[in-house]
Amino acid sequence: MKIYLEKSLNTTRSNLGTLALIAILAAGLALLPQVTNAAEDESPSSSRNLSRLGLFDMTGVSDWLKQRFNEDELDKYQAEDFAIEQQLCNCSDRPVPHYPYVLMFFSTPKGDLVGRPERRGFDTVIIPLAVRHGERYCELESEDQCYGSFSNPCDFSDFRYASQLAPYFPGCLEVEPDTELEPVRYEIKSAR
Repeated sequence: MKIYLEKSLNTTRSNLGTLALIAILAAGLALLPQVTNAAEDESPSSSRNLSRLGLFDMTGVSDWLKQRFNEDELDKYQAEDFAIEQQLCNCSDRPVPHYPYVLMFFSTPKGDLVGRPERRGFDTVIIPLAVRHGERYCELESEDQCYGSFSNPCDFSDFRYASQLAPYFPGCLEVEPDTELEPVRYEIKSAR
């Protein structure tokens, strides 16, 4: 899923603030499908349910964007130069399974900020994890220090967090990468 960010037509100093605000709104829309209903019998559009969605705290993303771009740079970029994508990693990924993890990518012409959404009560906070340049993932503070190159974003999350996730998902990666799982089939027999 890609959501393109629109750059403000106004070239005042509020460009960075506008870009950050648009990123906040776009991330909120991108994460909306991830929010589950608190009660099964409530519709997603009920007013009680909407109040449970909480807020999106994008302070880390906003700070990173402010460090990356100045006013002159924003003037030369188009709306299509900025996008938000998500990657859902899972034990059922094929041909290679991965530990369950949600990654968000805030794509820019100067690299992609890799983050993860983290629930805190009813609020969602985007935690910056790394900067991606192509397949290379580097530290936030020093992009000279890199974790490595990963063709699949889920390989990066496994590299960084496998030791922490393994106790919660035993056997997740035990399926052979080249095997295919057959779907479980149920046969319902009538009592007649």
